[in-house]
Amino acid sequence: MTQPARIGKYDIRRELGAGAMGTVYEGFDPVIERRVAIKTISAKYLAEGSEAAVNRFKREAQAAGRLQHPSIVTVYEYGEDPDQAYIVMEFVEGQNLRQFLNAKRRLDMLETYGLMRQLLIALDYSHQQGVVHRDIKPANLMIVGGLRLKVTDFGIARVENSSMTQAGAVFGTPTHMAPEQLMGLPADGRADLWSAGVILYEMLCGQSPFVADTPLAVMHHVLYAEPALPSAIDARVGHAYDAVVARALAKRPEDRFQTAPQFQAALITAYCGRPAAEAVPPSNPDPERTLSPEQTARYERTGTVGARRQLGPLSKTLPPHTLVEIEASLTRAIGPLAKQLVRKAASEAHSVDAFFAALSENLPSGEEREAFLARIRRLDVGDSANLAPLAEQSGPPVAPALAAVFDAALLARCEKQLAQHVGPLARVLIKRAANDSGNVAELMHKLAEQIDSEPERKAFLDALR
Repeated sequence: MTQPARIGKYDIRRELGAGAMGTVYEGFDPVIERRVAIKTISAKYLAEGSEAAVNRFKREAQAAGRLQHPSIVTVYEYGEDPDQAYIVMEFVEGQNLRQFLNAKRRLDMLETYGLMRQLLIALDYSHQQGVVHRDIKPANLMIVGGLRLKVTDFGIARVENSSMTQAGAVFGTPTHMAPEQLMGLPADGRADLWSAGVILYEMLCGQSPFVADTPLAVMHHVLYAEPALPSAIDARVGHAYDAVVARALAKRPEDRFQTAPQFQAALITAYCGRPAAEAVPPSNPDPERTLSPEQTARYERTGTVGARRQLGPLSKTLPPHTLVEIEASLTRAIGPLAKQLVRKAASEAHSVDAFFAALSENLPSGEEREAFLARIRRLDVGDSANLAPLAEQSGPPVAPALAAVFDAALLARCEKQLAQHVGPLARVLIKRAANDSGNVAELMHKLAEQIDSEPERKAFLDALR
């Protein structure tokens, strides 16, 4: 088939891919001068009146067209001409997740969390808009600009109140289809979360949870077999992930995570090494709680703290006590993972506002994100000139601090006091915190965060002063 010179108002530059139904082209919008991707459905299907295929094509435009989110490929326009129907969408230059995983070394846990976080935030938004994707798989997830993820291909999505959903129809990819989809039953957002669970398993283990020689055998495994635990496939995967994957891949929708924020909260707690039963963020954290002047002073007197390690120019942009408050505020919301997320966001942010926004994206719900941003925006950010892009700031990166060697008597005191609040687990928590702390102040902070009650946290810190 000859490549067209134009489709609608768009100049056609090259073919990106072709399938049985149509072709995808790179195009150019001459009016606003931007590259676009144009997905077509061939004249053959239009001429033969293949209503189901055409309706699926229109459904993609309808579903994706109502979604405006940075982690979802944007649809600009749907059009028809005598030769074809077409969808004009955002041009994404990158590779899909399947290509990315095949070409890259195994992802580390923070990279896995980062990609899953973006996927779950996108799914939460989509579900809130009444759109269920129904075909979440690596080929439909684009990786761009490092580790930024975008969801694409809403061709079999279900839109609430749409008359274009076929009852009993089975569409999708068997390896990533939820059991209810395989049986032709109604599927809601929990089916997308099941598919996300398969993707998590692939990132953790380097293989599919349902391996078989034929599509029919794969379907049988999805319906009736329990996959091997991730920790049994790869000993580097913590046991906390076993429970997360088991819940994500539960056969019955009611036994799974019911929402994407629930799934994200479970991932956070698994990363931090907490039991899966604790995988629910605090329902009512104290939004006004800040460190006391005495606690802040202790951080500053003892030198570098977790929030200031590996921050590069940002450590010169924000006052030291503000960095302490930011990490403490995020830690209260998501646990010890906060320290690494602060470091990562600071290394990538181009401004203080971008730094704040990147941190807020780690909170599972919109309400929690808004509350977190409201808290940290009230903090002292120093001279207003410091709100210029971080790339314009000078100064070498701060070298990471080494873990301190703590006095045995101090650790014994800490264990005795902490045991009053958490029981025998105190010894394990002490060892973990000591191995990951650079000074006494950071050690105390880590231990205090293991205590749920604010009055008990204060009593613990007061007893060790």
